Amino acid sequence: MKLVIRQIEASLDYNNAKIINAVASRLSCNTRDIKNCEIIRRSLDARPWRKAPVYILSVEVDFCGKINTNRLPNNVELINKKLVEEDIDWSKAKKLASRPVVVGAGPAGLMAALVLAKAGARPILIERGSKAEERSEAVNLFWQSGKLNLNNNVLYGEGGAGLFSDGKLTARSKDRRRIRLFFEELVKAGANADILIDSEPHLGSDTLLKIIPNLRKEIISNGGEIRYNTALTGINIENNKIVSICAGNEQIKTDYVLLAVGHSARDVYWLLASMNVSMEAKPTAVGIRLEVPQKQIDKSQLRQFAGNNRIGAANYKLTRKAEDGVRACYSFCMCPGGQVIACANEENTLTTNGMSLSKRDAKYGNAAFIVPVEPSDYSTVENTEKYDVLSGISFQKNIEQKAFVSGGSNFSVPALKLKDFLAGKVSGSLTEGRSCSRSVPASFDDILPDFVNKTLRHQIPHMLKELDEVSVEDAVVYAAETRSSSPVRILRDDKCQSLNVNGLYPIGEGAGYAGGIVSSAVDGMKAAESVLGL
Repeated sequence: MKLVIRQIEASLDYNNAKIINAVASRLSCNTRDIKNCEIIRRSLDARPWRKAPVYILSVEVDFCGKINTNRLPNNVELINKKLVEEDIDWSKAKKLASRPVVVGAGPAGLMAALVLAKAGARPILIERGSKAEERSEAVNLFWQSGKLNLNNNVLYGEGGAGLFSDGKLTARSKDRRRIRLFFEELVKAGANADILIDSEPHLGSDTLLKIIPNLRKEIISNGGEIRYNTALTGINIENNKIVSICAGNEQIKTDYVLLAVGHSARDVYWLLASMNVSMEAKPTAVGIRLEVPQKQIDKSQLRQFAGNNRIGAANYKLTRKAEDGVRACYSFCMCPGGQVIACANEENTLTTNGMSLSKRDAKYGNAAFIVPVEPSDYSTVENTEKYDVLSGISFQKNIEQKAFVSGGSNFSVPALKLKDFLAGKVSGSLTEGRSCSRSVPASFDDILPDFVNKTLRHQIPHMLKELDEVSVEDAVVYAAETRSSSPVRILRDDKCQSLNVNGLYPIGEGAGYAGGIVSSAVDGMKAAESVLGL
């Protein structure tokens, strides 16, 4: 019989024999009765009351002994099959009348293209930017000199916006099958197999730059085609059905378009709005990036275990409910041992993000502290996008244009010492050695809406009290974080197809149905399976 045993405690240097012994103790059996012991989940418990940090494991075993299945020990469960289905039945995929086109090579687009390719559908994947390796060179030049490539930047190009991030693989989705398949593809492409079991897995931007080319090869080896430096410029619809797209100067006939353009493809939103594709404005959030020495975060979270090389850099998640006169606030996209980066995909606009490498060993950790924004807030700025449904883009751009000017109009990031931001002052100087060296002191009151600044100034001190080793004196904040999510949702049905255009499948963050690498990848897989009739 197959059993799952949860809440097994193991030292940081555990081995298979120790795990089997712990399972045998829990089941009150001989170790010979336990076969095929497999760890399926692992989390770290470094709470300060422990003498030493431990892993908390869930394991799956084949049990050959005798046990009363009606009175199983605590945290032991009998299962009739593996908890996660391991593969897709490709024999059930329908044959498509035309080659499907996937637009955008972020996680949603890459995984949609891979699923379609494995089914023999020979997808065409178009990407307005270049390959990840070439894109990285353009991004490094932008960070060093402020020279922006409009189609090949931090937000556009193979790998999507998540390529320059922490590479976090956490998700709220309960879609275990697709998550498992996605993670297995990542491992095949070069990711550490630990991501299959860790409760908070991450890759790091350096690892992603190695993984993406291998995912590309997998798509091509299965019959897919990838065209770089090829932007979507038109969609041709007849009788409410896709018949072709314009990609650069070429027209591609197709019955299926999987639109995975990301949350920054504003020209595509404009195109869709002009064609009356069903969309709606949706909530988003804006705020700042807050950076403190990583050692202070480690001490706050890990106490006496801070600095343990087996544990690594600590992270945090902070939330604060709305109060009279101020909105809720929460931390987002925390990057342990990372850096704050400048982002742009349009002239005269600037936003920020955070990035970590796989070792997470840089001096500072950073996170976005953001405030919810409702569509009703969008009317506080002039809608320059012509279509009402795109008013959230105008709201974002209004902030980003002010940030660009406040930073010196050369893509330097506006920054302040946190203590000065809280006091409503402009810093005379900034912390030496801060992670984003191309940053300059500037008033955030000239950049962010009043309700955002008011909320941040009230909520951040309360939130940081939960990190009692973090010093306000040592913190630096950067403005502005505006691309936490898309302000637009492209409406679709439960099969991922547009409500009023047959053959159009809006997917991922840009469509308003995902929020991170994993949920975007899962959404892309789900849509591809829908196209294939799986």
